[in-house]
Amino acid sequence: MIVYNVARGWFPMKNDAEAHRRELGLPPAANTKVVINDRNELAALLNGMMGLTAEASPAGAVLEPQVVEPEVIQRNQVEVPECVPEFLVKEWARRSGINPDDIKRVSEASSETIHEP
Repeated sequence: MIVYNVARGWFPMKNDAEAHRRELGLPPAANTKVVINDRNELAALLNGMMGLTAEASPAGAVLEPQVVEPEVIQRNQVEVPECVPEFLVKEWARRSGINPDDIKRVSEASSETIHEP
């Protein structure tokens, strides 16, 4: 399976990814082709984006082989600013089926601001 990643968007078609990249004014290198050959690679990619570490991995979860560069994982991780009230984060997590303990909270001082044209 082949998918393309631009900024935080995932695309099944390269031409759609390229159109989005151009719309954002990003260089061609901002379009990352991701080739997933099997379930292990898919699971490792998803676990990486969820921030799963070897220490916190449940039995059977895989982190390797990673099919993308670390910066692709980092730009697609879900982060919630500390300024968002805890009750809203918990409600969103409950509705999304996410363990609230797995959500990465970031302070405004530590997070990067992405400016889109």
